[in-house]
Amino acid sequence: QQLQQLQQLQQLQHGFQGGGPSLSASDAASDEPDADTSSASSASNASSPSATSSASATSPASATSVTSPASAASRGAAPDAGTTPPSGARSGARSGGAEGGAAEALEAVVDGMAGRVLLPLLRAGILSRPACAAGCTCSAPLYEAVATTPQHVALARAVAEASTVLLKNEQRALPLRRGAVVALLGRACSAHTPIDPARDAWTAGDYFVVGGTGRVAFRRDPTLASALRARGVTLHVSPTDRISPALRAMRQADVVVACGGATASESEDRPSLRLDQHDFLTQLGLLRTSKPLVVVALAPGAVLTDWATRADAVLLQFLAGQESGEALADVLTGAASPSGRLPVTLPLAEADTIPPCTESVCRYAEGLAAGWRGRVGRPVAFPFGHGLSFPRVAYAW
Repeated sequence: QQLQQLQQLQQLQHGFQGGGPSLSASDAASDEPDADTSSASSASNASSPSATSSASATSPASATSVTSPASAASRGAAPDAGTTPPSGARSGARSGGAEGGAAEALEAVVDGMAGRVLLPLLRAGILSRPACAAGCTCSAPLYEAVATTPQHVALARAVAEASTVLLKNEQRALPLRRGAVVALLGRACSAHTPIDPARDAWTAGDYFVVGGTGRVAFRRDPTLASALRARGVTLHVSPTDRISPALRAMRQADVVVACGGATASESEDRPSLRLDQHDFLTQLGLLRTSKPLVVVALAPGAVLTDWATRADAVLLQFLAGQESGEALADVLTGAASPSGRLPVTLPLAEADTIPPCTESVCRYAEGLAAGWRGRVGRPVAFPFGHGLSFPRVAYAW
């Protein structure tokens, strides 16, 4: 399969050689002696910005930019001589008529775009000597290799801290009092099953990373429970979303910290804007105990916050990665002050948002009246840009 792929790319490479400028002496001297990579180098330079400029200065026909395939076709000119294969190079080439000319022009544009990506890879020999075969032997370099440093970890933690949003802090419930005994409630505070790329679907995500092509699989425990234990905080943990064990933990604590989360993935719509623990958090608020209730929400975007009205403090994190728990623990204990601001509006109800379309034809008539623009002058739970901090600020003039 790799040999067949390489042969196909080499055919594409040879198709790009017609009409392009030649290599400079310095380029030729730096090339590897291998014939495949040398010819790829020539085609690669033909589509580079410097080569384009040189070709344009000497021959208008070799310019490599196209303003409009249709307009080029109407003039009867090839849109991109530097990336158009020579006559007969492409099998089944269309000829004659404006429609055929437009199709060839569009095909040349696509070839040029693909060539700028693929030909440098050929030049470097990457495609002829792949590190692994996709779907077969890529697990180790993609998911087992350690591709981080202590500096990267420190940066991830700093970003997670700075992006944590303090939505509410009544009676100065946060930061937690030194020596306070904490009831830590809910699965989102404690549970984490590392994503296994060999087992889980590529769209699998969790409360810390988004599912899909942007997913990062890590083995570090990102939970708040782990981070608070590491700081010596006395905890009574109820790692489920059930009220009975939560009540037992609350009786032994000075303050209650409850977590809720939701997941999101590329290629899929979220079923609702509710956290997975929405009902659990609502029930905790209805208990109305004398102990402060702090809610930590781990969200992939806008969420409903009905439960926030009965909470004393609310922290919100947006898929903050492997340092999520460490950042939250720093904020809860006062080692860091939250400074994040909402990048989205949190609505009062799902009816206040634009729902996903499940039809084959979707009409979105709101124009720019989406997000915060669609809620100007109307009530929301928390507005775009909202975010509190711990220090008291006074202005004088």
